[in-house]
Amino acid sequence: MTVANRSPRGTALTNDGLAIVSWARSVLHEADLMRTALASLSHERHAELEVAASLTIAEFILPRWLGELRSRSTLVRPKLHVVNSERVAELVRTRTVDLGFIESAGVPRSLGHTVVGSDQLAVVVEPGHPWARRSTPVPRTDLLKEAWVLREVGSGTRSTFEGALRSEPQVALEADSTTAMLGAARAGVGPAVVSRRAVVSELETGRLVEVPHDLDLWRPLNAIWLRDRRYPAAAEALLRIARSGSAGLRRSAAPDHT
Repeated sequence: MTVANRSPRGTALTNDGLAIVSWARSVLHEADLMRTALASLSHERHAELEVAASLTIAEFILPRWLGELRSRSTLVRPKLHVVNSERVAELVRTRTVDLGFIESAGVPRSLGHTVVGSDQLAVVVEPGHPWARRSTPVPRTDLLKEAWVLREVGSGTRSTFEGALRSEPQVALEADSTTAMLGAARAGVGPAVVSRRAVVSELETGRLVEVPHDLDLWRPLNAIWLRDRRYPAAAEALLRIARSGSAGLRRSAAPDHT
């Protein structure tokens, strides 16, 4: 089969040659469509992002990071699980989520992690509480005598407070909601320990009063992931945003840990 004829004036395709070129163009076109389809499927898969975060991060920090991620790619469809720090680690370990954010220093050895900020807890009481009038720190012995409004066991807030107190506190009420804790503190159920971010408006309006103390209630905010898992591009992008945007969230410069 001859596909081209040569002459002094140049080379010209035969009818067979023209048929082959037409067929080749069709094959290349179909190949391009296949590549486009595969890329689309890949993008869709990468756009799916499962994230778990503990309460303070989920309410006050993560929305800004997710907003920036969405501004970079509208294909990203995050799904957020709001649970305590212990549960976040469990969801990461079981591959239920791609990335987790926790509010406690203790990170399971099986997980990779990096510090993306810090947070400070506040001890707050209703204005009629005797501690509301104090100008000097409440002694640790007095803190141990009080019954507290606290998050549930497994939360970063609870573990940070217990670590700073160096003892298991008495509990007046356990709640997995910051709103419920603040309502209980306002009602006089007991002093509450919450993120200072969560109580700013309550302090400004005088509905609650921050109590002076000598406890170190700073805690790191960590991103966590499963070391041996290849996670989606959207998770990598979110982690980069968290790292780059965390400077203003840190008590002081902290190194990354993996």
